[in-house]
Amino acid sequence: MQDESAQATETPTTLDQALLGEAVALARRIEAQAEQAERLRALADRIDEQTQRDRGLLEQLEGALGRSVQLSIDDLDGRLRGQRLQDIAIKILEDQIGRGQEIHYRAWYQLLQNQGYRVGGKDPLGTFLAQINRADAVESTGRRTGRYRLKVA
Repeated sequence: MQDESAQATETPTTLDQALLGEAVALARRIEAQAEQAERLRALADRIDEQTQRDRGLLEQLEGALGRSVQLSIDDLDGRLRGQRLQDIAIKILEDQIGRGQEIHYRAWYQLLQNQGYRVGGKDPLGTFLAQINRADAVESTGRRTGRYRLKVA
């Protein structure tokens, strides 16, 4: 009986130690993964910033040459950004809905996607929304409704 009680006392302690060891190892792995994810995010941000700088340099070179490169970076990558995004989004809305007709920006974004276009940026929907808010041909229909329309000429 004494052996059984000694064995019963050792088993929970050994189990507790094993579980504690696993918890410590898991906590270290989580910390390492979080640090790695942060490093990768920082690297992605630096690459994105460098890409934007390089695009600016390319535009300056194109201007200095007095011509445009036959295929722009946006054409090669297939994702819309900036003025090109505005132009295509406005054209699609004009063709599909017409001027003066209200549409929620998510539905408008869906129209763009349905036509096979992809939007660039970390948050493509946010990029889309930022660009349509900058477009002179577009107006919001109320405060914080998410609804827009093309201005009637």
